[in-house]
Amino acid sequence: MISSIIIQFDRQPHEFQPLETVSGTFRLVDMHLEDVNRIEFSVLWYTEGKGDEDLGVHYFETLDWTKPLSKTQVKMVSEEDFTSDSEQENSETRKPEIVNCVWAGDETPDGKKFHFTVRLPASPLSYYGKILKIHWVVRVRAFMKGGVREVKGERVFTVGHIPAVQVDLK
Repeated sequence: MISSIIIQFDRQPHEFQPLETVSGTFRLVDMHLEDVNRIEFSVLWYTEGKGDEDLGVHYFETLDWTKPLSKTQVKMVSEEDFTSDSEQENSETRKPEIVNCVWAGDETPDGKKFHFTVRLPASPLSYYGKILKIHWVVRVRAFMKGGVREVKGERVFTVGHIPAVQVDLK
């Protein structure tokens, strides 16, 4: 049996704008929770290309799948938190929204399912240039008991839209 982690987003394509919410699920395939020491969930960006590579962790959580969703993880959010002043006057509705958290879902034939939702920051935007690239990923790591093994899953997504730049370097 080969253990794996499958990450899926709630929407297609995997393109998000700054300050939007990324949500989805991940499944631990061919892993028994009693064999797992801990699970780490993160949303992060990293650079690759010329020069020093960089990494920024936007959200990180070490999971305890034995606890239900905490009341502190549910907060009242209104559109005014993410709109301009003129748009605030027209928006008075408040709705409960789960922000920046991960919680255990159902057991499926394919493995234990978890849900996630994370509000993205304003920057950095994804960028795919010739010299520098900025990638955003959802990363899940499961550390097995005994410290012998780690199983990792990653799913790339895009934040913002920067047109491709064509430069003739002749």
